[in-house]
Amino acid sequence: MALDSISRRLATALPVAGIVLALANWNARPAAAWAWAAAVAMLLIMLIVQRRWQLALRRSPGQVAAIRAAATITGAVAFGALMMVIPLAVTLAHAHGIADDPDSGRRATMIVLGAYLVMTGNAMPRMLPPIASMRCDGARVQAFQRLAGWTWTLCGLGFIGAWLTLPIGAAEPVSTTVVVAAMIVTIVQVVRLRRPRQHTAA
Repeated sequence: MALDSISRRLATALPVAGIVLALANWNARPAAAWAWAAAVAMLLIMLIVQRRWQLALRRSPGQVAAIRAAATITGAVAFGALMMVIPLAVTLAHAHGIADDPDSGRRATMIVLGAYLVMTGNAMPRMLPPIASMRCDGARVQAFQRLAGWTWTLCGLGFIGAWLTLPIGAAEPVSTTVVVAAMIVTIVQVVRLRRPRQHTAA
């Protein structure tokens, strides 16, 4: 519950912070007004979506599906806003001469994206349904989810490592390759999962 409360607060605070940063950037670089206006509009939409889901949750308290959907939306809003706040903050710092490296915002954003991949992969095995509730081969489904979790956790760690240690020109193809490899592994496992198990005669 404490984590849900923190997530809800972040989903409200980060878009507000992003709007403030976008307006500050607008003041510092009015020539790019369309970009700052688009950022403000997107962050406002995030706030509206977050607010509407919280109201919907209050109207249907105790419903597991509604709680899960609201938690998913809240997490998505918080992450999306964070992905916008970081480059806006770095751009503003660069405009005022505080940050020298113009690529630091992109690098930080990619590191956050890698952290999100790690958290997503880590959460996959924890969301396993009970085997008894599955109509298909529950053990195979759970094995697939565990493998997918490990795959995307390692993918996220590799993604973070690339953007932490490599130059920008090398980090982009390496991190893209890591994600593509994780997608291929996942797709192969999905295909194997959908194939009927072969029963050998004793």
